[in-house]
Amino acid sequence: MLLLFAALMTGAAQMAAPARAQEEAAQPEPTPEKILNAAPADHWLPIPVSDLMIFTLPDDAEGNSRQAVIQLIPAEMSGAHVRNVRKFAAQRWWDGTKIYRVAKDFVTQFGGNPDNKQVPKNLETVPESDYFNAALGAKRNTDMAALDAAVTYSNQYQGTEIRPLMKMIYESYGSKVGFGAGWPIGTKNGKAFPLTCRGALSPAHYDPPDAGTGAEISIVTGEAARSLDMTFGMVGRVIDGLEHVTNLPLGTAAGGFYADKSEHIKITSIQLASELPVSEQPRYEYLASYSPSLLQYIEAHGGYGNICTVPVPIRRMKPL
Repeated sequence: MLLLFAALMTGAAQMAAPARAQEEAAQPEPTPEKILNAAPADHWLPIPVSDLMIFTLPDDAEGNSRQAVIQLIPAEMSGAHVRNVRKFAAQRWWDGTKIYRVAKDFVTQFGGNPDNKQVPKNLETVPESDYFNAALGAKRNTDMAALDAAVTYSNQYQGTEIRPLMKMIYESYGSKVGFGAGWPIGTKNGKAFPLTCRGALSPAHYDPPDAGTGAEISIVTGEAARSLDMTFGMVGRVIDGLEHVTNLPLGTAAGGFYADKSEHIKITSIQLASELPVSEQPRYEYLASYSPSLLQYIEAHGGYGNICTVPVPIRRMKPL
């Protein structure tokens, strides 16, 4: 009887093993949302309110408010372009200026050009070297080294199978890429630069060596604008409300400009978030560039193209 019982138990176990294997195989892959929810709390880092600007347009036809939040490159990692942009915002220079170009899947452009508005007197002259950013490049190298170490540890001792960034993407623009302080950064010919991904803010300029002051800015709305890398600057990105500057009537003139000034869209205000009362200041966090959860999040989106395809996760927090 004991032998019979043992044989029955062995058979039951053997029958259960394939069932468990099938059950495990049937487990769905974690969604991007679940990966972010499981990310360690200390891998979510605050975006300083001093780096935020609030971009407000008039309410739409249904009376809905239209507001976008812009994150500027931190002061300690930026140059003259960003310093000028901060001055424009501090002086509320863009209030009342216009959006005068909306080119499909390329850029939404705004600023002083149509009105020939006099710029502030205390602006810096921006050299073309300002398109590059050694500080962000160094931060990318540090963060990517920390990420590699964390992934190696997780795979070896925690049984994970996290793939490196470049095993999941291909960079079709010929740059060495990675993330630094939450920003996608490229390097080419030994020079590092923030990438003009969708949502990036790129100051307009005229013929080189002119690099623009920052008075006129293009908000990147499509993949084609990666051609701006290294030929235009990049000062920040829209982190919330991008739809309000993309879902606009398209310009019908060459290059997506509005054919008539009557089509221009007036900007209500662009101001520094730090000027708002503390209770009204928006708060955001981003997923650290050294977090293995970032790679898991990217992979959960499936196969895709270059580093800009899946934006760095940013979440809005409750006001203080």
